[in-house]
Amino acid sequence: MQENILQSFFILVCIRKFSTKNEKPKKARKRINSDSPLIITDYLKQALIGLILGDVSLEKATSNSNVRLRFDQSSSIHSSYLYFLYNLFKDYTLTPPKSTNRKPDKRTGKIYNSLIFKTRMLPCNNFLWDLFYKNRIKIVPLNIQELFTEVSLAFWIMDDGGLGQSGQLILHTNSYSSDEVDLLIKVLKCKFNIQSCKSLKKVGQWIIIIPRREVYKVAELTADHFHSSMLYKIGK
Repeated sequence: MQENILQSFFILVCIRKFSTKNEKPKKARKRINSDSPLIITDYLKQALIGLILGDVSLEKATSNSNVRLRFDQSSSIHSSYLYFLYNLFKDYTLTPPKSTNRKPDKRTGKIYNSLIFKTRMLPCNNFLWDLFYKNRIKIVPLNIQELFTEVSLAFWIMDDGGLGQSGQLILHTNSYSSDEVDLLIKVLKCKFNIQSCKSLKKVGQWIIIIPRREVYKVAELTADHFHSSMLYKIGK
């Protein structure tokens, strides 16, 4: 009986040894370091100036953490535009866009669906926070004129512009103060000779209107940077 036990033990050891030799080593999961030395290209910097003036927001967990960008668009209307943005910024992200339900609309009670993607929290994003946020509230930087280019204008319009019934171009600057809106109007005039004015949408909420006669100037400056689904905003 003792011989049978020893023989069984020997067989088990041999089997384990053989299977261990033939077992494929597990690959270590590659960890992506959020402190990796990514940089934002000059073109994307120009685009981000316009995007952050629009709907793109910045997120920061603590005062010492790095910053991430959040992109959010209606999935039913602007999904192709959102994926256009994702393809531009995918090297800075971990996951592709996800579909999510927004909070119920305060006016209608309807629930709308959004496509959202976020970048990683990266050091290369931090300068944008310093420019656009004060006490965690989005602002218009005082030096916006030196930062703003035709690329910025294109992405601002795509992200937060709209074509009015009379052919005018509307920029939804509702979240900015009257002085900040005046500054943006000045930038349009000084940099591109585009005439515009502000209009009171609601109490304390101003929008910028570029009249129809000026829209052709905008189109000449920006059309090359537009996604095809957004060209209607500049009359194309």
